[in-house]
Amino acid sequence: MITEITAETSAWMGYLQRGSVLLQVGLFVGAITIESRVKRRLSNPLIASLKHLVVPAVLFISASCLTLAGITAGYLQYLSLLWVLWRCVEPTKQLILGRFPKVPVEEIDKSFFRPVLLVMSILTFFQMLGSRESLSLISIGDVFGVTLTIGKLFTALVIVYLVIALASRPAAFAAWLGGSFFGIKPQGRKALEVILRYSVIGIGVMGVAYYIGINGAALVAVAGGLSVGIGFGIKEIISNFISSLWLLFEGSVRPGEILMINGDPCTVRKLGLRATQLRRGRDGAELLIPNQNFFTQEAESYTAEETSRRDVVVVGAAYHHEPSQVIAVLEEVARQHEKVLQYPPPAAFTVDFADSSINYKLLFWVRNPLEAFGVGSDLRQAIWTAFDKNGIGIPFPQRQVYPMEWPPSKDQTLRLGGSKPLQAEEANEEPSSTGEPT
Repeated sequence: MITEITAETSAWMGYLQRGSVLLQVGLFVGAITIESRVKRRLSNPLIASLKHLVVPAVLFISASCLTLAGITAGYLQYLSLLWVLWRCVEPTKQLILGRFPKVPVEEIDKSFFRPVLLVMSILTFFQMLGSRESLSLISIGDVFGVTLTIGKLFTALVIVYLVIALASRPAAFAAWLGGSFFGIKPQGRKALEVILRYSVIGIGVMGVAYYIGINGAALVAVAGGLSVGIGFGIKEIISNFISSLWLLFEGSVRPGEILMINGDPCTVRKLGLRATQLRRGRDGAELLIPNQNFFTQEAESYTAEETSRRDVVVVGAAYHHEPSQVIAVLEEVARQHEKVLQYPPPAAFTVDFADSSINYKLLFWVRNPLEAFGVGSDLRQAIWTAFDKNGIGIPFPQRQVYPMEWPPSKDQTLRLGGSKPLQAEEANEEPSSTGEPT
């Protein structure tokens, strides 16, 4: 195999070192070099809109004219044609999006058009070198008793890629058709689409294997080896894959749902086959949670059945204020906020007799769970303003520190503790037998 590839490479180098080929390559490189200068000189508005195509188009037309005149310029024509096609991609995408906004242009471009253009360019290049047929017959080795050539391998890789890239559309259509016929819910249709897509890919891979010449016994042996590898090496991946299918069928975790992860509200962005992508509301960080975690750990959902969420604000008021007055003020403040739901209505309660204040708890509901933190901040500011307006004080503990000497003197004790208890104590003292107070 190495000898044959070396011989082909030597033939390629001999072709590329011809004077005419080197001249064409030099013209192509020169056109790329001067393109930026030419685009700066284009001042006409009509031409300026097509400035990315001017140099490649002029080069292709020139090469075509030289070829028609009998001058060797096929290689330059080939390179300039690839250049023109590549530059036409973006304008074509914008034109399609302008006429048909719902067409997935980016997906078609990345998954189909550019790979097809690359494959066609490679095949055309080797055809120009005159070695495509001979190169495709070079043997790479034996696989399960089948001789594998470069041509078969290249064809197999292209077919597998096309099956993987194009399997989603038929699978989506079949899932939609089956869902409409059998009345499957949207989340069930998504799971059915995933199953059908990977079934199509599996059938395509088996078809490629039969095209190469691998028999069924070899495929069974490969499947047995993969089962052992799955059991020991990639069981976590398989577990996450099965969990994703279960979540899709069950619909317990859906895109757009808000889950509480480690005390932070997170929005489900995408349910993948291995992990679920979430966006944390606190700082906008993207989280990837393995799918099997939703079956082994607890997760709070605020949008499983409804999107509203209840939050709380705790505040203290002085003891000399009537509790009913404080409760009325708190409920009125909550009702005036535009994002606080009127049903269920906000409610305030007396919850504790603390050392310095009576503590109250204000409960309120919001439509969007991610807005609860901001609404709570707004309510705390509004409560401070309402308390100040109604003369309601928010007490806080205070301490006074007095200096003392040790042992304390009699004058200091009288000054701090008061003289009456000491006088009463001295009046009750009886003299001892020695004439001194006991």
